[in-house]
Amino acid sequence: MQNNQYCEEFQQQGYIICRNFFSEEEMTTLMEDIRATEINEDGKHVLNKGTLNFYSNLFSRSQKIQEFVSQPRLVDLLKQVIGPDFWIRWDQAVAKGPGAVTFPWHQDNAYSGLKDLHYQLWIALTKMTSENGGLWLVPGSDKSILPHKKIDKHAVYQGTPENPVFVEAKPGDVVLFSSLTLHSTTPNVSQDARWAYVVEYMSLEHFDPTIKPPYFVVARDGKRQPEFVNFYRGKLNIANQLKYLPRALGKVAPDWAKNAVLGRN
Repeated sequence: MQNNQYCEEFQQQGYIICRNFFSEEEMTTLMEDIRATEINEDGKHVLNKGTLNFYSNLFSRSQKIQEFVSQPRLVDLLKQVIGPDFWIRWDQAVAKGPGAVTFPWHQDNAYSGLKDLHYQLWIALTKMTSENGGLWLVPGSDKSILPHKKIDKHAVYQGTPENPVFVEAKPGDVVLFSSLTLHSTTPNVSQDARWAYVVEYMSLEHFDPTIKPPYFVVARDGKRQPEFVNFYRGKLNIANQLKYLPRALGKVAPDWAKNAVLGRN
């Protein structure tokens, strides 16, 4: 698929699928790098449940993962959708073991309360099927924020997804989708764990008040330029700061949303 086709498809349906973007050998190496990275979290992730486990903020502690998430091949793909300048707000490896339950339908912005988009790059580390808890998306659901309700620790879409699409994937396939695209994963009824690595990229024009410095910039002017910085133009933009003034005053996000703000599938 040509670059302009990626952009057009993303604008139409809120996601794109890139088959065989990475090799199985590259996925084996990435999995090894993930397992080698120290898991340095204060207790378990708030959205861990049973055999569903999240391992977050890996790139900040692994130079090998930093190199992977900022490689030129990814920059060339991402700049067609995000624009030429972007950074990473979050990453996580997601392990959905046998018996893991459904992760409900949601838009990521319903968890985070962000006023702007970010872009989730979902990388299949293992085979992804309907039996092992694979990914479902709703084409065209990314046009606006939709109603959600707090159920347990989740932000759950209050509606019936229309024409959902299942993404069957092999190791090395990637899915790029908007933080407003409705998505869900179903229970793992197989005997094997399903692993994915998820990287969340954001334009340097935009700000996320939940992320503390340093910030990992991936690209400038459409070219790979990985570096950690304490400030970038989106953070320094006064209009961006004003968007989150109520949050800063403690009047917006409820406790459950603050705790789950970084949780995903």
